[in-house]
Amino acid sequence: MKEKICYELSPSQDVSYLQCRYTLFKRVINILTSISLSEDVDFELMEKAFNRVVERNDCLRIKFFKQKGKLMQYFEDERPYQKIPVVKYDTKEQFDAFIAKYKKRAIDYLHGKVIEPHFIKTHDGKNMVLFKVCHLVLDVYGLFVIFMDLLNVYNALKNGTELPPQPASFEEVIKRDIERHYDMRRETKHAEFFKDMLSDKPEPYYTGIHGPDNKIWQKKLKHHHRGMKMFFIHNDTEAYIHTIDSELTTRVLDYCKENQVSPANFFFYTCTLTAALLNNKARNALPLSLCNCRITPNEKSCAGSKVQSIACYSRYNYKKSFEENIKRFSASQAKLYMHVGFSDREFEGMLHKAYRSSLLETYYSIAFSFVPMEIPEEIDFDIYSNGKGALPGYLIQLFDTKTNSIRMAYDVHTKTTSEEHVARFHQMYKNVLNQVLENPQIQLRDLVLE
Repeated sequence: MKEKICYELSPSQDVSYLQCRYTLFKRVINILTSISLSEDVDFELMEKAFNRVVERNDCLRIKFFKQKGKLMQYFEDERPYQKIPVVKYDTKEQFDAFIAKYKKRAIDYLHGKVIEPHFIKTHDGKNMVLFKVCHLVLDVYGLFVIFMDLLNVYNALKNGTELPPQPASFEEVIKRDIERHYDMRRETKHAEFFKDMLSDKPEPYYTGIHGPDNKIWQKKLKHHHRGMKMFFIHNDTEAYIHTIDSELTTRVLDYCKENQVSPANFFFYTCTLTAALLNNKARNALPLSLCNCRITPNEKSCAGSKVQSIACYSRYNYKKSFEENIKRFSASQAKLYMHVGFSDREFEGMLHKAYRSSLLETYYSIAFSFVPMEIPEEIDFDIYSNGKGALPGYLIQLFDTKTNSIRMAYDVHTKTTSEEHVARFHQMYKNVLNQVLENPQIQLRDLVLE
């Protein structure tokens, strides 16, 4: 057998592994998603299609191993044919009970398992393909690539037509990501950029979507803390789904086109602004942006895990207009994105040193991800919480480029944030969106949340 080339983890993989390494809850490495179809599905043929997808996407053939305590990986040429269970649930309660149990088991990536598929006949008559995957091999965008490849291969097998073009190789992407990471470590400009960013700015505020009256947060404020306790690294989480309809989303897109603002930056800024307004008009915050980092055509057609986080120091000038603020934010983001890939661990060290804060506290109230995808009309795409999370809130906006609508998943700490908190915040967020679109010259201090 030809000797395999072994790779260390890419920067994206390293962040996911870091979370898993320093916790008792290994399921934090899991991502749970599904697609549901109303039409009849031949699950035997879908099983064959899935195994073809494994052949076509090398990220599903990654083999992890440890070498002198360091996690390494290589790409296998093939994987054994995988049989997929087909189950039926007559009620939503039965399905929810299954998900609650299913998500608790960590995927055993060190023994060759990186994806666990299930076929499910749901209580409402739909046919579901459910995946539990290892975050080291797939992010949410990469999962969508896999789902679309699965449907395209299934339809080709069903209709006896030619298979669709094969997605790009993740191994080639990883090579470039690791090379770029080493180039960044050799260059001092990235570390200098973040040192400068923190050196002349006041300590940011934690701005949780639960608002300022939270009892746990009030205790921190009494001791003049601006960061929230990390709750032993990982806390229980629950996901709540909300929407931004096509009419409102289209208005945002029109504004962005006319004013040369990235839709991702617009939605991100207005979301963090809503949180700042809710928390007594905080003047500065430090949300995280989860960047897709897919730029080239090969990267966009590739599955795998490419998402990287970057801290976005955000200042809100309440005496200036929204338009002035969003332009300043967009300009600062353009500079910031040139440094995506800088070590998260190194930045964390800089951050806590600059503000003399505890390593057990976080300023990151929000980790925000904007994921554009063209979702076929005949399917529903869903995301589930894995039940544990390091940050108080992960906000994922799934932007359907076909319908111009958004499904927004709030994965939040249950200890601090309730379903009612999320619903209230989401309505406030939409209120802010409507106001700044109606009058971009409105001063931030004049925005009304409710």
